[in-house]
Amino acid sequence: LAQGSSTTSAHRVRACCQLMSAVPVSKAELEFTLQALRSEGVRVDGRALTACRKVGIRFGAAHGEVEVTFGPTRVLAVCTGEIVVPPLERPNEGRIAFHVDFGPIASPSFDVGRPSVHATTVANLIERLIKGSRAVDSEALCVVGGQKVWSIRVDIRALDDDGNLSDACAVAALCSLLHFRKADVDVRGDTANSFSAEERVPIPLSIHHLPVPVTVALFSAASNSGKPSMEPTWILDPNRLEETAMDGCLCIAVNQHGELCGIHKPGGMPIDFAIIEHCTELATMRAKELTACIQTELEADMARRQEIRRNVHQQFSEAQLLTVEVRSAIARKSRASNSSLPGGRLLKTEVLSAQEGGAIDSAGGMPKPEDEYAAQYIEAELEAVAAEAAELEAQLAAAESAEMAEVASASHSASASNARVVAVRRGRKKRRST
Repeated sequence: LAQGSSTTSAHRVRACCQLMSAVPVSKAELEFTLQALRSEGVRVDGRALTACRKVGIRFGAAHGEVEVTFGPTRVLAVCTGEIVVPPLERPNEGRIAFHVDFGPIASPSFDVGRPSVHATTVANLIERLIKGSRAVDSEALCVVGGQKVWSIRVDIRALDDDGNLSDACAVAALCSLLHFRKADVDVRGDTANSFSAEERVPIPLSIHHLPVPVTVALFSAASNSGKPSMEPTWILDPNRLEETAMDGCLCIAVNQHGELCGIHKPGGMPIDFAIIEHCTELATMRAKELTACIQTELEADMARRQEIRRNVHQQFSEAQLLTVEVRSAIARKSRASNSSLPGGRLLKTEVLSAQEGGAIDSAGGMPKPEDEYAAQYIEAELEAVAAEAAELEAQLAAAESAEMAEVASASHSASASNARVVAVRRGRKKRRST
């Protein structure tokens, strides 16, 4: 890119290398992006110059977990806390630390195992933004002066990089701090006892305001006959291609009250103060939109958690349950097995399902009136009872005849044995008399 390019192109390449070395972008893509912005005022993705991508905020199951999306750009933030011993120079203030990780999962340009320069820059920006503006009350994190304080750690990890990672990480850190809950602590003298979430409801952090950063990408105007124009172009929420092609950036932090919290400009092209004022107005409107979105999502998550806490014995909601009509399935089985029954009788399950959904005709499957179906049902039941009675009578008659035969044979054998005994006795008497 540096060979055969103008001074503006060389400056753009140097700015691109300082910011990030993303996935390789061709020179044709850069020139097309710049020409569309400078000549026609059109962005590559079809947005207006001051339009931003859709913001998505999704809170996790645990307090302090949040996922923020700026279009395809996706960031995950997790806030944790523990009670530690405070340093000697600040015995009555808690700790707040921010750790940013840009790995190859977000972009192939990021290295594995070590923090990149871009990640360190974003972490320092978030720390200056939140701690420098006193957004979080650090003195409220003190448990016992000089002995125990809360140490809050926010881990931010980039999942997908499509530009404007710094704003996405900062918003994710703010949402994580707002959503985090610390354990309730009971202090008695010099001792402190912390309670679990089951014993006592956790307590949110004391946050005074929400400083929201808004990044503006700056593009120098095209040169005409060797004389550069003094009217640069600026856009909100740049994507990856626009970040690669930009000549500089300006980050303005504004809270929900419209108060200016900070301005960050990491080098790049010089700009006039009027541009800063105009960008500040745009950042104020953008910050109010983002804070309103954050508050809405927080309220929705709180309402959802209260509903779950209220219905503690109901594990799943009605919308999550799958309802299966068992009677209709049994009726279908009954119809399938109806052909194997003798006499074309109807099963009782089929009769019940037909009574619930309307009478059916066993021959054609067409609906019939209720009285006709009732008569058919009664007739079928009577036939079944008569058949069972006839079968029982036949079994009873067979059993009686078998019993009579056994008795007769037993009596015949008994009489024959008695005659033999009498004959033996008579012979004995004759021998004795002789």
